[in-house]
Amino acid sequence: MGGLSWGLNLVVEVWRSMNYQARCALSALFAAASVSVAAPASADVTISSWGYVSPQNPTDPWDLGLTPLVVRGGTVDVTHGGTLISPGASVAGGLDWVGAVRVDGYGSTWINDGSINIGGDMEGQVVIRNGAAAITDDLVVGTRYSLHEGRLIVEGYDATMTSTANTYIGHTGQGHVELKQGASLFSHNVYIGGSGGCMSCGGDVAITGSGTQWVSTGEFVLGVRSHSSLDIYRGQLFTVNARILGDDIGYMTSHASVSGWGGTWTNQGLLRVGSNYGYGTLTVGAYGTLVTEDTEIRSQLGGGFVKVNDVYASWLNSGDVTVSAIGNQYPSLLVDNGALVSIGGLLRTAPWAGGDPYPYLGPSVRLADGELIAGAIEVATGNFEFAGGRLQTGSFVGDLANTQAGELSVGEAHPSTIIAGSYSQGPGATLSITVAGPSALPLLQVDGDLHLDGALRLLPADGSVSFQAGDVIAVFGWSGGLTGTLTAVDIDVPLAPGLAWDTSAVQTTGEITVVPAP
Repeated sequence: MGGLSWGLNLVVEVWRSMNYQARCALSALFAAASVSVAAPASADVTISSWGYVSPQNPTDPWDLGLTPLVVRGGTVDVTHGGTLISPGASVAGGLDWVGAVRVDGYGSTWINDGSINIGGDMEGQVVIRNGAAAITDDLVVGTRYSLHEGRLIVEGYDATMTSTANTYIGHTGQGHVELKQGASLFSHNVYIGGSGGCMSCGGDVAITGSGTQWVSTGEFVLGVRSHSSLDIYRGQLFTVNARILGDDIGYMTSHASVSGWGGTWTNQGLLRVGSNYGYGTLTVGAYGTLVTEDTEIRSQLGGGFVKVNDVYASWLNSGDVTVSAIGNQYPSLLVDNGALVSIGGLLRTAPWAGGDPYPYLGPSVRLADGELIAGAIEVATGNFEFAGGRLQTGSFVGDLANTQAGELSVGEAHPSTIIAGSYSQGPGATLSITVAGPSALPLLQVDGDLHLDGALRLLPADGSVSFQAGDVIAVFGWSGGLTGTLTAVDIDVPLAPGLAWDTSAVQTTGEITVVPAP
């Protein structure tokens, strides 16, 4: 993947360093190689008779020298291993026709020095398919006017589009990008939605199908100044320090989603979701996977939301997640419908810089159904709503209320859990403790009041767990008051014959003891 991108970039740099005679020689070499690889009947670059294309009289290879390619309603086809070389290109529709450049088939190549601009009076299209390749410095999809459209389609295995500098989608028009059926897009800086200052413009991207991928190595911004969307379904996206911003002026919405078997978005560095006023939303749907290092969910009087809320949806964040928001109407982070969120570092709801005039609308995390695992959780402001699902954390700073149908799991992902605050458990909730042997220190330590209703369940750790008479498990400890009544104590940890569990003191001391069986 990285090697292919590097190789394509190398071709471009070598091409630019050549004089005209050397370029012609290399063009002939491209054509010969195309014949040997794909075995076509003949290399071909053609122009349709409709619309307007400048210049005319294509050859193969067709090297335009210093003359940019202009398409207004006509079509340029590069097929059968043909080669098109241009110093810039504008692809747009005419009065009644879509303008297009189509590069089709293994060995067919378009090399552009400068910018490819797609869109104009009517729809402009660039189509790369079935093993063909196109390389350019800048790529602009959606230009000129807000009502006019530009469309890039890259489809079929080994079809490749490479932009070595900047990619703009929905720049000053409506931009659409479709990657599908095993195609690849390699880019550096990417700006989607109103990057040219147009607030009524928009950009949308669809990455669809197994083996389809987009690799971006520079800036990646979704929603620069206008609405935008990014939909990953069974495809893959790789980014660095990506941002889903919405819009800081016009209250526009930017939305990204990842779903489907193998659908994955991997971001290196910091992922930022949300902006001051716009709505930036990231949804991980059924079977989709989001892989990140550090994440910031942020919004002022707008919305920055991450929703992991469908079957087999997962978010794997190796570092920290910070939620800082005011004026939110919905949870900043939602885990629901059996999804998994795993945070290796700290999950923190942070105060808004400069104060929060709307404390009741601050950042919120809602665990409704599914599993949330975090190295540590700190609720500095806002709230943590534990409505259901399963929670695992090494420490929790704040008051934790498990009053509905949640399960607090201790001892599985982390050896123990410390709550720096109170813990209250309702009659429909469960405290689940995984034990690896006797313990003198509490597996759950509450530095505050402890209220326990509902169920207590003890499970064995992986591997054999051996106990003998007199062994004690300190299940929980507390520093404040102890209230409530456990309705069930279920112990699934086996003992040797002749031994039994004594739970009579658990409600008063927090301890369970191994005793001789009566």
